[in-house]
Amino acid sequence: MIRLAIVEDEDMHAQLLQDYSARYSGETHREIAAERFKNGLQFLEAFRANFDAVLMDIAMPVMDGMECAKKLRELDERIPILFTTSMAQYAIRGYEVEALGFMVKPVKYPEFARKLDRIVRRIDSRQAASYVLPLKDGAKVVNISDIYYVEVLAHYLIFHTRSGEYKIYGVLSSLEEDSRFSRFLKVTQSHLVNSDHVANIGKDSLTVAGEQLPLSRRRRSDCLEKIARIMGGGLS
Repeated sequence: MIRLAIVEDEDMHAQLLQDYSARYSGETHREIAAERFKNGLQFLEAFRANFDAVLMDIAMPVMDGMECAKKLRELDERIPILFTTSMAQYAIRGYEVEALGFMVKPVKYPEFARKLDRIVRRIDSRQAASYVLPLKDGAKVVNISDIYYVEVLAHYLIFHTRSGEYKIYGVLSSLEEDSRFSRFLKVTQSHLVNSDHVANIGKDSLTVAGEQLPLSRRRRSDCLEKIARIMGGGLS
C-alpha cells in the first residue's frame, strides 16, 4: 500500500487529488490510501513516518507548504514531496527542500498520473533501501547503507548510524530475516554489522567505522566467506 498525504486547504482541490488517487489506483492496481490535511501544522502533528509521499500546496494558512516541507525534512530526509501551486514561480523554491517537482492548479489527471508514476518508483526504491525506527517521540527513517551496526542490549536494539544512535525494542533475529539486511554479518550473538563499513578483520575483533567490535571465533570463517561472496557480486 502507498500511503499518500494530501496537504491542501482548498476543499475542492483536495477532493480532486483524492479522486485522482483513486483513479490511479484502479488503473495501476496499486493500493493507495490518501489522507487529507488542511494545513502544514495539522500534517506535522500527525506525521510519524506513516506516509510514503506528500502532495503539498504551497499557499496555505497557519503554516504554508514551504515552511512545512522544511520541518518535514528534519524528520524524514527522503520522503517524496510534490508541490501544488497556483503560481509556478514560487515552486522554484522546491529545490530548497529537495522536492520531486510541482503541479500547477488546476491539476489535470495526465500530469498527476505521470508525477505519481515517478513517486511510486521512488517509493519502491526507498522501501527497499531504508528502515523505519519507531521511537518514543515519533519515528526515524534511516538508510540501510547508513547503519554501521546493530547491537542487542537487554531486549533493546541499538542502531549505530551515520546520524547517531537509536534505541528501539526488538530482537536481532527480526533483522536477520529481513532481506534489506542481507549484507550484514552476525559477528557475535549480540552484534549485526554492515559489511560495507568493515575496515579490518582480526582473529577476535573487527573494525567498523573506526570502532573495534568483538568477533566470535566460531563465526569468523562464516563472516569471511560472506564478505567474499559480497565482494564477488554474489550477494546484493
